Amino acid sequence: MSSGKRYSGSTEAEFIAWSENFSANCTSTGTVYGLTQDEITTLATAVGVFKSAYEICQTPGRSKLDTITKNKAKNTLHTLEHGYVARLQVHPAMTDEVRKRYGIPIHDRNHTLQQDPTDHVDFTIEIDAAAHLVRCPYRIANSTHRGKGAYHGVEIRYTIQSITEPAPLDPDEFTRSEINTASPWEHTFQGRDAGKHAYFTMRWETNTGRKGPWSRIQSIVIP
Repeated sequence: MSSGKRYSGSTEAEFIAWSENFSANCTSTGTVYGLTQDEITTLATAVGVFKSAYEICQTPGRSKLDTITKNKAKNTLHTLEHGYVARLQVHPAMTDEVRKRYGIPIHDRNHTLQQDPTDHVDFTIEIDAAAHLVRCPYRIANSTHRGKGAYHGVEIRYTIQSITEPAPLDPDEFTRSEINTASPWEHTFQGRDAGKHAYFTMRWETNTGRKGPWSRIQSIVIP
């Protein structure tokens, strides 16, 4: 029985192959399991965008901007797919046979990750001012080991505000969210946001979409 670990592949080429199969199955029967036709079309488009960006980055003439574009497309696709997988997993018509066809985890019903995570995320913020980029390595808080352990990944919430606005105290006030499954999480800001405040928080997610407690909120001045 599959544990679901790295079910979407451990390399970008494997991720594309998995995504194409997942998208094809969503196109075929996704509406049976709660997806809308617009959502299925959005998924197919996102798969194509990431695949094209990935192929450009396999050429000798690729640029730093090409890599940034590819990484953004990958994060967008992964966030989209993660949300779809979480919804498909709990649909009453979903079966293990369909899960196998879609390539999504078949879980041990007694597995501990069926419970909400209790661990916090410990993360640091590294700044590359020249590239307007932040890099956030993360790990399980109070652990001697690096990485995500048995968790699927982290949800990152962040928001950008002018320096005159009060700092947000609740993650529900944050305006942006992404899923990341391999530390570090990276984000490139737009030049127009330089000098504003960015606030970040993270929490663990399991393969079934269960979420842990939010980390403490950290902030930077965007370079």
